[in-house]
Amino acid sequence: MGTLEWNDTFSVNVKEIDEQHKVLLGMINKLHDSASAGTDAHREIILGILAYAKSHFATEEKYMHRFHYPDYHVHRAEHRAFAEKAQELKQRLEHDALILTLELSNFLRDWLRGHILGSDKRYASHFNEHGLT
Repeated sequence: MGTLEWNDTFSVNVKEIDEQHKVLLGMINKLHDSASAGTDAHREIILGILAYAKSHFATEEKYMHRFHYPDYHVHRAEHRAFAEKAQELKQRLEHDALILTLELSNFLRDWLRGHILGSDKRYASHFNEHGLT
């Protein structure tokens, strides 16, 4: 699994959003650290990603709306899919269903690779062109 360090590869060149993305990176690392230590941080991570999704997605979508980002609806649908999966994990947690560390780690890492390094990178220049840095 391995810990991740923030670097410019992850940056979308918007300080506020980069700081929020660092929070997600921290959750991935906390999950790794807890697995390495033999402890269970699933509840904390799942509740954290729900809170993260609510505030972070609101930030991105606010700017997309304000700057008339052309892929707003597609991007918003990706946010909704993430939030639904996070909610499903929370429900499983509440019903004492098995949640594997690997499943949770893969979910977060796939989001990092696919969404942040993909979809989020695509809005970066649009936001920058509208003066957001």
